[in-house]
Amino acid sequence: MILDDILKILKSNSNSIAYRIGENKYTYKQLYKYVCNIYHFLLENNKNKKPVVVYGAKEIYMKASFLACSFAGIPYVPIDINIPQNRTKSIINQVNPNIIIGDIDSNFNSISKNTIYNIMENESYNNIDNIYLKPEDTYYIIFTSGTTGQPKGVDVTYSNLNSCINWLKEITSANKEIILNQANFSFDLSVADLYLSLITESEHFILSTNSMMDFSTIFSELKKSNATIAVMTPSFADLLMTDDSFSEKLLPNLRKIIFCGEKLLNSTVKKMYSRFNNIEIINTYGPTECTFAVTSFVIPKDIEGVIPVGKSKSDCEIFILDENKKEMPDGTKGEILITGESIAKGYINFKSDKFIRFKGRKAYLTGDVGYLKNGTLYVDGRKDTQIKYKGYRIELKDIESNITNLGDIEKVVVIPKKDENEKVEMIIAFIKTKSKTELEIRKELKKRLPSYMIPKIKIIQKFPINKNGKCDDKKLLEECYG
Repeated sequence: MILDDILKILKSNSNSIAYRIGENKYTYKQLYKYVCNIYHFLLENNKNKKPVVVYGAKEIYMKASFLACSFAGIPYVPIDINIPQNRTKSIINQVNPNIIIGDIDSNFNSISKNTIYNIMENESYNNIDNIYLKPEDTYYIIFTSGTTGQPKGVDVTYSNLNSCINWLKEITSANKEIILNQANFSFDLSVADLYLSLITESEHFILSTNSMMDFSTIFSELKKSNATIAVMTPSFADLLMTDDSFSEKLLPNLRKIIFCGEKLLNSTVKKMYSRFNNIEIINTYGPTECTFAVTSFVIPKDIEGVIPVGKSKSDCEIFILDENKKEMPDGTKGEILITGESIAKGYINFKSDKFIRFKGRKAYLTGDVGYLKNGTLYVDGRKDTQIKYKGYRIELKDIESNITNLGDIEKVVVIPKKDENEKVEMIIAFIKTKSKTELEIRKELKKRLPSYMIPKIKIIQKFPINKNGKCDDKKLLEECYG
């Protein structure tokens, strides 16, 4: 199992770089010391092994805490500091932890950053004697957007993660790389670079939260990284390619890019290959409920048309179902169902009919629409109100619920505006209200929703109706945006 392999690497006392963020570098030897000290602290102070919330912005204590929790047999819950306070409180209340690591005001027992760094640096535990986590145990809980306006926690097991990371190691042939991180640690995209770096004794190069807000700093950090493998969303790549300097000259040793999180367009692939002559682009697909990703496709340079997401990993299987959960023939669109070792336990605190048994195996009904051609999967949108935007999975009902709860809202309709490739380029909330302004609504939403979920606000007085008596979303977009 991966924790055995990671522990062996940590115990090797290697002076190779394990983690780099900004000007700070940490060796595997240092990381092992930090993990040991937090591990023993947790065994002494969280004996009932309730989940531990780890709150922060990609600092080294977060990664050390994730590992310490895992070795101690304790689930961890990552929360990024940029998530609004109300949403953070909702997550913490659902988890009901004994301990929160990080600087946050809470009724729960919080261990400040200063305290955790003091434990990491100054305690003298020098060994991890036992790995308490069992394959069926919860490894981490990551929260995603929910239809009710409340985030929902996905319960991912050690067995799930073990399957995912061993597969990633296989498809990347990674070994002592420099692996670039884009995503914050509360987004499941980060799971790939976080654990792939550990299992391959690679350097984990972190694009800091601050750099993501500053275009010039991003490019300075990218050059400094000298990365060989990158994990990112297509939207992030498109953003980087608005600057001509994002090329092989900036990252001369980059050999693989793993894309995940949203639809990858042919135009993005062609631009990438035109700027990087020696890279391999791997497209992947999988929801949070299926542990990062379950399919992969190595994209040839001469590919035309729609980019597939590929074939499933060996311990998973993809099926396309109709509305009655019957298998559809090859080439026919339907709902994508995933079975196998990557399927999470479910959501914490409530049961969902998306987690089912199919042909005797654990299965998850994704809500994504797609089709298979000779075992290769193509994804073609959603069957419900969920979208992918900037790599994040968002329930439009989540946004609508939070706007409605602001008060003085007579009606709200949230619609994604898509480009000619059916990629979401903007989220728009059409709102009827007696007194609130667009500015007031945006200001109040910033307290409730992450920045990537805050829509463009459009105040209107009348909603067009279709022949079925429902709001005509298409006409609404045309009237307001042409």
